[in-house]
Amino acid sequence: MELNGRDPTFSPWKRRRSESKGSHIITRHSFSEEFDRDIYANMDLDINTKRAAQKVSASLVSLVSRTGVQGVGHFSWALALLLSQRKLMIDVYLSDGKSSEGQVLAYDFHYNIATIKIKTELALPSAALRFLDDSISVDPSAILESSQLRPRSDLFKLCPGDMVVAVGRHFDRPYELMAAPGKFSLDVFKFDCKELFRATCQITKCGIGGPLINLYGEVIGVNFYDRKCTPFLPINIAAKCLELFKKYGRFCRPWLGMEMTNLYAENLGILEKIIQKFPNISKGVLVEEVIEGSPAESGGICSGDVIVQCGGKDVRSFLEFYGMIMEKTWESLELVVLRETSGQRLQTTVKASETSRDKFYRWPLPEECVVHVDRVRW
Repeated sequence: MELNGRDPTFSPWKRRRSESKGSHIITRHSFSEEFDRDIYANMDLDINTKRAAQKVSASLVSLVSRTGVQGVGHFSWALALLLSQRKLMIDVYLSDGKSSEGQVLAYDFHYNIATIKIKTELALPSAALRFLDDSISVDPSAILESSQLRPRSDLFKLCPGDMVVAVGRHFDRPYELMAAPGKFSLDVFKFDCKELFRATCQITKCGIGGPLINLYGEVIGVNFYDRKCTPFLPINIAAKCLELFKKYGRFCRPWLGMEMTNLYAENLGILEKIIQKFPNISKGVLVEEVIEGSPAESGGICSGDVIVQCGGKDVRSFLEFYGMIMEKTWESLELVVLRETSGQRLQTTVKASETSRDKFYRWPLPEECVVHVDRVRW
């Protein structure tokens, strides 16, 4: 059997279904698709997925704009749809099916997020947020790290292969809870936003803006949509954006002009050379590309450099470094980098500029299409 172009794999949680369909046509990449009923991989959920989804369900809402554009989510959805009117009003449907009026308070086209005020006298439950710790040691003597809460820390350790769940609430009656399990992955995708992480969850467009949660039911990211995976903005960045907006009345978008990733993601051969020349370094941020004419290039940063300090503080991971610079627009950053090609530990100064509108990230969506399915059996 094949559904939505994907061959099903055996699941011990699969239940027998008597339904069957002959040759028929389905619509893909539409906002009306539900990712629990229309995606085969999500039809038979394991108990851990169900438990995690239920923990966040009371604070999960669906959003419907008065212009007829739908979305579901925790507090945001595709901003390409937001400003079709200057005063966009939103219907917010709660877990019990009751509706309230929502109002857009703030939005950021660069990160594709918004904050919505729900007009209600009811005390609405809040979801638990858990910031991510994406640092992994490359020290060969280190014990294999797994996804867990770090001792005496509020951070959630996230490693490639860890289970995550994308959740949402459908915008039409009976406003059902939807869930799509998957794994955190290092694989890349063709989005401008390099701050996005990747999960293998399979959702639909109506899941844009919904939360990505861990198996404790804590929100760790905000979902976007791609054909084969779920890109998500780590909650660290989304929450920091809203914090700075409240503080300054605007969104802060520093621009250094370089693409980065965690040191542990580097090719094994190059990683070996770095460790041989700098045996005391086990974590850091790898510079993958430096844009010509950028602040990073002016500061002497080169592709292949490893950033290990910023402002006198150790840099252990990509998210930690990004958190350090988000409030530093038009400020000078004192960086320490390791250069494997020369074996040097260098100090340099990079002055962060601000992301101009022409450098805002683009958020393309697959076009809606009709797909012919020969036969479906459950």
